[in-house]
Amino acid sequence: MEKRKLRILTVVVFAGVLIFGALRQNSTGRGELGEIQVAMWNLGKVDNLQLSYEYRWKQNGSAGGETMHAWADMLTGDWISEHYTTDEDGTRLYLKQFCDGRNLYHYIDWSGEWEQILPQQRENTVIPDYEMVTDLGYDGTDVEDLERVTEDGAVEITCSFTQEYLEEAWENQVAQVEKSYAFYEKSGADENAVKTAALSVQQHKQAHYEDMTATYVIDENQILRSIEYQITLIMPEITQDLSGNKMLGKDRKMQITVTAEVDRYNQGGIANKVQQYKTLVQEYME
Repeated sequence: MEKRKLRILTVVVFAGVLIFGALRQNSTGRGELGEIQVAMWNLGKVDNLQLSYEYRWKQNGSAGGETMHAWADMLTGDWISEHYTTDEDGTRLYLKQFCDGRNLYHYIDWSGEWEQILPQQRENTVIPDYEMVTDLGYDGTDVEDLERVTEDGAVEITCSFTQEYLEEAWENQVAQVEKSYAFYEKSGADENAVKTAALSVQQHKQAHYEDMTATYVIDENQILRSIEYQITLIMPEITQDLSGNKMLGKDRKMQITVTAEVDRYNQGGIANKVQQYKTLVQEYME
């Protein structure tokens, strides 16, 4: 069971190629970017929300991805998330999480158990990927081209990025992966798992973004409703020799789509769902 738990941790840490961290302070330099940032700030003021994230990739005829759904009561700090993975075997749930703002709990589907994640076993208790929808992370100097259209009261803004920004964004990504690896290494994973994770770090160090666009949709209340990133990533593949040793191979082009959607906000059903999880976890842990 311990190895399976460590495998779950590996998936959580290295699930996606993208970790969107802020590279800039909130100085946009373009009216449209200011419009996006205001929509993000407004989203951060809602009482509750339901989010869906999806990460999809295609490479050499293969495809896969990760999906996450999250529900959060912003007034109490409580949130829940459900994580799914998709591969050639289909889509399956592999992890549920509940957080009461201070303590984090995992539910492992194959064990049927809730367990508290100790502070030394986690990086933080923030809603997963929440920063992606509340912090723009770049400014006008990073944008190569920008298009704004309106339809039925909604605003859609699409940005493409300069080569300098893509390089800096990937450097930031590598730094985040290295940080996650250091955290994972301290978590007590076995030697082979640590070696595999270390190879993933080297893989990221030799990769780079080729191009990227981001499309934002803002509703009539000036609240962000969705983001979609279209990305081309060049990354060496991980191969294996006849003895089973893993190593980096040739560079491959990977097409990536990352989406974040605000399904609902300021609706009582969201807080009720979070409370149901909270009651379930509290009863189990007693």
